[in-house]
This record gives sequence, C-alpha cells and structure tokens, in this order.
Amino acid sequence: MAISGGCGDIGQATARRLAEEGARVVLLDRVSKDVLAADLSNNEQIAYLYCDVTNRDSVAAALTTLVELCGRLDVAIANAGMVANERFLDLEPANLRATMEVNFYGAFNFAQLAARLMVSQPLSDRGIRGKILFTGSWVQDMPFPQGTSYISSKAALKMMAMVMAQELAHQGVRVNTLAPGIVYAGLSKKLHDADPDFRGRVAAAIPLDEMQSAESVADAYAFLCSSDSDYMTGASLLVDGGATLVKRS
Repeated sequence: MAISGGCGDIGQATARRLAEEGARVVLLDRVSKDVLAADLSNNEQIAYLYCDVTNRDSVAAALTTLVELCGRLDVAIANAGMVANERFLDLEPANLRATMEVNFYGAFNFAQLAARLMVSQPLSDRGIRGKILFTGSWVQDMPFPQGTSYISSKAALKMMAMVMAQELAHQGVRVNTLAPGIVYAGLSKKLHDADPDFRGRVAAAIPLDEMQSAESVADAYAFLCSSDSDYMTGASLLVDGGATLVKRS
C-alpha cells in the first residue's frame, strides 16, 4: 500500500499501525526520509519513495517503482496536504491556489493514477482490485473561522471521492474518505502550542475536551484498509471527537 504525505505525523502513525498488521507500506513524500522515526526507517516492511503529488510525472514514476517493488497496489491513501489559515477578507489568492494545488489537485493526481493501476489488476480473493482512501476533515461539511482555503479543498475532495466511488464500484475499487477532527499534529500542533487564541478555539470546539492523536487517525485507517470495510464505498468515516456536534455547555 502507498501513503502520500507519508513522512508527516499522520502518515508515519498510519504506516506504523498498518505495518503492525502485516502490511507492506510505501511512504511517498517530497520531504526527505531523514525525518522518519527510527522505528520506521529501520522497518523492513516500510519503504520510502520521493513523490511530489502536484507533479503527475513524479506520481507516475513513484507508482511504477512501487509496483515493481510490491507486485501490485492494494491500498492508496491520499494524505498529502497543507493548511493556510487566514480570515476571508485577508485571504491571499496565492495561498488559496497553493492549498487547492496540494489538497485537491494533488489528491486527484495520486488517486487517478492509482485507480488506473488498480482497475488493470486481477481481483483479490475478496473480489476487490484495490482501495483508494482520502484524508478529509471534519470541516469538509461545516465552516470554521479562518478556514476558507482548507475547508474548500476538503469539501471538494469529499465530493470527488463520492464520484470516483460511484464510477469505480463495478470495477472492484472501493473509495472512501476518513474525516478526522482537530489533530495534535503538523501545523495544528504548532499553532496549539504557540497561539493562545487558537488553543481557546480548539478547547471550545471539541466535546471530548482533547485534541485527536495521529494514532487515532491511524486506527481508523486500519479499519478502512481491512476486510472489515469491504462493503463500504463512497462513505466518509467521521472520527472527530464530536467536533461536528458543536460543543455546548
């Protein structure tokens, strides 16, 4: 299986969880593999390939090498992403374009090329050619202050996944989205640690009163990658600590 944005906190946690289940995981990223935790870089079940999801040639080359290494592609997790938080009136068009380029167009490049590989593969013994999964977000269905760029990209991603699921169902490819909440990882972690205003907004948003861990996201991905989710396609699995409920006293 392949995970784009694999060197980030969620990618590494997911790779670790899936390797524990016996999977062969290939991490795709434009960030150097030097950032990987030691237990991952020394794990024979986990490999790294350079991949820039905004460059189709880069994605195609990585997937070709992956198939040469592994024989086939059973699961592709489109996880690469970025965040640029700005109030709408101050939103820089360049930041909106960059966010869509990575979060939506990058996911499209990865998912389309992975799907083309999968539909050419033999069916597995479970009658499936492959699974394509997207890292969405709890805000794909609701607004959050300063989130225009990120939220728009994730909303578009969710709908693309549903169209893909509809079109690819009869070809044995499952397509689903995982919608985490506010994860204590990446930019959210940095903002939480440095910005009291952001910490306050987070505290007010999560009914379970704690940010989500990358390991929680990985656990949900373990389910979506497994045979337990074989009858799911076109779905969005919400694992957000109740954030979409809106916290009320």
